[in-house]
Parts: sequence; structure tokens; C-alpha cells
Amino acid sequence: LKDLPLVDLSYQRLFSALDVPTVVTVVLGFLCLEKKVILISTRQSLVLDCCELLKSLVFPFELVAPYGPLLTEAFMSLLEFPGATFVGIHDDGKEEGLAKLVRNSIPEDSVVLDLDNGEISCDDRY
Repeated sequence: LKDLPLVDLSYQRLFSALDVPTVVTVVLGFLCLEKKVILISTRQSLVLDCCELLKSLVFPFELVAPYGPLLTEAFMSLLEFPGATFVGIHDDGKEEGLAKLVRNSIPEDSVVLDLDNGEISCDDRY
């Protein structure tokens, strides 16, 4: 019991943004299989909380992919990483913003979760 991950967040936050089948698909189908997962929301705190909560659901395993719960444009090259990544992006509403860029051109082998409407988008390979 002492080895359980410490998460001082309510899972209600995660399940209010995503339904149970989507959470299971993301955790078992994408994170555990080391795929690229990108979370996007207009609410910065929702992105951070959902990243942490999804990461905790991988327990008893550990996430070994590069993890950026709030990716900025300075670290955008993380999306080009050849292996798995797990990042969150705040949609600031800018036309040239990182969220808009990712939505318009989904990086190869990536799954994009829009936390504002619960939609999953991916490139043609999935």
C-alpha cells in the first residue's frame, strides 16, 4: 500500500472531461502500449490535472515516455520524438498557437485528446 502513487487530485476532474471507455482506451490502449498521447484544453489546470491523473492510472507500471504536462512552443520538438511521448497543451486561442498547429497537423503516430469535448483524433495510421 505504501507504494501506491500519491495523487492529491480528484479523479472526478478526469471523468468529467472524459468518459470511462475513453479513459480505459487512453491508459491501456495508448499509454501502456507507449504511443504518443497529446491532451489539449482551453483550461490549463484541466490539462495539468488530467495528465497527472492519467499517468497515475498506469500504476503499477511506470510511464517511461518523455512527459510534459504543459508543453510550450520552446519544447515543441518533443512532438517529433521517435518514440512514445505524453504531453499536455494549453489552447490559448491564438491562431498561430501550439494547440492550433497540433490540431491542424497531427504529428505522426499521435493520438490527440480534446478535453473540452472528449474527442479523440489521430493520424491515419490508427
